Amino acid sequence: MAADPAAAALGPEREPPPPPRPLSIVSALPFWFYLTAAVSLLALLLPHLLSPHASPPLPPLLRRHLSDGRLLKLHPGPDLFAFTSRPAANSAHHHPVLVLPGLAAGSFSFRRLLSSLSSRGLVAAAIDLPGQGLSPPPPAPPPRTNPLREIMDRGIFHAFEHLVETGEVPFQEVSANPAAVLSVTLIDTTATLPAFPSAVLGVPVLGRLVLWVPALFKGLMRLCCVRGMDAQEADAHRAAMRGEGRRDAVFEAGKAMNQSFDLREWRSSSERVKRLPMMVLWSGSWSDKWIDQGKKVSAALPGTKFAYHYGSRWPQVDACEEISKLISEFVALLPTIATGYRSHNIDQSSGESTEAHSDHPAS
Repeated sequence: MAADPAAAALGPEREPPPPPRPLSIVSALPFWFYLTAAVSLLALLLPHLLSPHASPPLPPLLRRHLSDGRLLKLHPGPDLFAFTSRPAANSAHHHPVLVLPGLAAGSFSFRRLLSSLSSRGLVAAAIDLPGQGLSPPPPAPPPRTNPLREIMDRGIFHAFEHLVETGEVPFQEVSANPAAVLSVTLIDTTATLPAFPSAVLGVPVLGRLVLWVPALFKGLMRLCCVRGMDAQEADAHRAAMRGEGRRDAVFEAGKAMNQSFDLREWRSSSERVKRLPMMVLWSGSWSDKWIDQGKKVSAALPGTKFAYHYGSRWPQVDACEEISKLISEFVALLPTIATGYRSHNIDQSSGESTEAHSDHPAS
């Protein structure tokens, strides 16, 4: 009998592939082994990461900065860490420059800028705000009562404490003492978009992991503050924020920042503030959004000199010489009335303060 030509063309029938073999218990063992090992490792590490314990010794960079500075004993106010860099004795000018670091920055990040300013003949000092940098954290506030009743009972003093909490003190001090201030320079400063994302520190587990895992903290700093920060610099900042009460202090300071603070209103608050020389230094290489923010700040401060720099949002770290040059040139144009008096006050305050030599931040 002749074969079917169609069947011959198709060739011999192929058997269907066998069904997949179900996973055996033996083949699943490696997965469960690694999962159990990972969970066990986390169970061992998390209590050490999340529970309070003694801080390790400070990194060399931060320890050197601590030994070179002083702890100012202010009564009844909080103690503050201050770092001062003075020019050579035969320097031509001695204009004093006071730096108030922004959120989480601390005087440590300004140490090279202060040294550069002093090499240009300026007395330069930086003060860490309470609970930030190397300043001791502020005492815990008492339990709050009804907010309206508290304001009625405490009146104007409560209003002043509110200025401290919301970061408005530098602006309000200038308004209250314009004769004591020759000029104001804002370096990438805004209350609405601080460089350091302090909200991360308030996230359960993550907030502590960021401060205890060097790679996480370094990545956060490079993403938000300064792209060129090396491992040693990042580790010093991380160690400063790991001190007792400092993580909470930075988080609370960020949370309490006055998002509605109006620079334009402050600039026009008095005739002396209107006439006060001001300069805004802004990063022109960080992002388009940040450049737009700088234009808004400049527009809110009429008569202010505005200049872009090539650094990051923390230019005191990666563009200190450029910032120092801009500030020294700006300050050189200012009148020198009472400059010697203010310089003497800075030196006198440093001389009366107590030394802060320790292997750990004062707390």
